[in-house]
Amino acid sequence: RAGADIVRIASPVFEPVPDLIYERLEGTALGEEHTERLIALAGKADVVVCGNGLGTASHGVVTAIAPHCKKAVFDADALRDPLPRAAGETIYTPHAGEFARLTGRSLPDDTLGRASVLQAANLPGTVLLKGHIDIIADGEQVRFNRTGDPAMTVGGTGDVLAGLAGALLCRIPAFDAACIAAYVCGKAGEAVVAERGGGILASDIVDRIPAVLYRNKRRGA
Repeated sequence: RAGADIVRIASPVFEPVPDLIYERLEGTALGEEHTERLIALAGKADVVVCGNGLGTASHGVVTAIAPHCKKAVFDADALRDPLPRAAGETIYTPHAGEFARLTGRSLPDDTLGRASVLQAANLPGTVLLKGHIDIIADGEQVRFNRTGDPAMTVGGTGDVLAGLAGALLCRIPAFDAACIAAYVCGKAGEAVVAERGGGILASDIVDRIPAVLYRNKRRGA
């Protein structure tokens, strides 16, 4: 929905989505036996998105694959020490808990204080720190995103955001991709809430992405 031409999912867990290409892996979790195949798949991809639903036992595989990724978005369980890093541009998408786990730094409640702690952590690449107000930083630039709704705390919205950032990273620089992803995901969520109120699903947000991301094209701009 964010414009990626081909999406492949490499996982031991079958994903019955006809629009995606499923690369079946044996077993119940990513392990060393999958590393060679995953490196080959990563080498063919413009961007790799990693960490969603990964679990805690596969971090060694993630760090082994990361240097073979042209670009990457690391989320969820991939956000552990040692921090994986792609050969090229890298985006990290932690929430407050993942940021604390990764850096040992607690975040204050105020937005400017959170931005200061984020910058002081000096993480490599671009960081999209998720929260009531998202903070995006790359060591030189900092931006804040205020789109979104409290109903978006439902599970899976962070996965949507990571995928959206990955699709955009195929075409534009990491900092811009992270900023646009945060804005578009929030606006898509707002549209769902305006229509349905509470009880939204992450999958509801996915279908609203094109209307937000490509609205200028729809208007003929």
